[in-house]
Amino acid sequence: MGNQKNNYNYPFRYCNSRKLCEVHGIPFRTLERWISEEKEKGNTIPGRKSIPGVRGYIWDPNLFHDHFLMPKLYGPVRNEYEEQEHIVILNNIKKRKAI
Repeated sequence: MGNQKNNYNYPFRYCNSRKLCEVHGIPFRTLERWISEEKEKGNTIPGRKSIPGVRGYIWDPNLFHDHFLMPKLYGPVRNEYEEQEHIVILNNIKKRKAI
């Protein structure tokens, strides 16, 4: 997916978690759950960057979108609730034109 041309624009280069959720139409709690699930697997979410000297993170929305969000939403689901959640998020993204 890294070789695709981006047809979406963000008004910023980096953002915080709340802004990332707002732009992509993801509930903040869902993002926190995804972070937790990836930590349990020993992985990190692409686009999440630590700020040196602070316990906070900033996000690169392009990396997050291309390398985590789209594969996550179009990948296999565990149950019908997760499938419905992915459909809602995709609809929110299309409304916000982040795809």
